[in-house]
Parts: sequence; C-alpha cells; structure tokens
Amino acid sequence: MIEYNHKGMTVASLHDERTGSFQYVVVDEATKTAAIIDPVLDFDPRAGATATDNADMILEYVRAKGLTVEWVLDTHPHADHFSAAPYLAEKTGGKTAIGTKVVEVQKLWQDIYCLPDLPVDGSQWDRLFADGEQFRIGSLDAHVMRA
Repeated sequence: MIEYNHKGMTVASLHDERTGSFQYVVVDEATKTAAIIDPVLDFDPRAGATATDNADMILEYVRAKGLTVEWVLDTHPHADHFSAAPYLAEKTGGKTAIGTKVVEVQKLWQDIYCLPDLPVDGSQWDRLFADGEQFRIGSLDAHVMRA
C-alpha cells in the first residue's frame, strides 16, 4: 500500500494487479475517520468464486491505523471488477454510497443481462450522491464530481 500525506489527510492506495484497479482509503488524521473508495472483491472466473483478499488487506490497514470507516464509496458501477463495498460496510459499519446516475446503468444492465428482478433504484447502496453534492469524511470536506 502506498500512502500520500497532505494537510491532515492521508490517502492510501492499493493496486489490484488482476483488474488493474486502484482502491483507496482517505483518512482524516484529526478524527481518524476514513472513507474506502472503489474496493475490489476478488473473482476467479475459472472457478466462478469470489474472495475477499483485497478487501481484507484494506481492513487490516484500517485496524492497524485505528480508523473508523464512515463511508464505503463506489465512484461508478464497475465493469472491470465486483465491488467489495457491501462486505466492507458489513465489517466496518460504514455507509455505502454511489452517484445517482447508477440507476441509469442498472436499467441497462437489467436489459442486457436479462435480470428482470434487479432493483433499478440504487437501493443496493445506503446513499446516492448527486453531482456537486457535498459531504464530510470526518472533518474533511468532500465534493461529488461527475466526470
């Protein structure tokens, strides 16, 4: 894990070789509050099985630093990996969130993957953020940006 420190904030980055994905932990050093961003749930396509190796490394980092996880954030619906957000939220008590546009993607996936029972209202997350919305990670101000 690589850490970057700046003005009372630490950003730790973990790279998942298989998917080429980066996962992040943003820490407010003043309150020891954190947000986990884009966590990877390991998937073995040959076995059709999932594992939590990446997520467990994040949990170990959180425990070692004595952090309280406030948020587990997905920046977008992931086509390159499964999200470990539900697993990490269960383990840490953090709230899950994603942008409001996820409902449009869910409607596409419902049709493409023939999933008529897939909820397409974003209810899989605790909160849906709108573009420009502000929230906090401990005492840090965070802003939602749709790219």
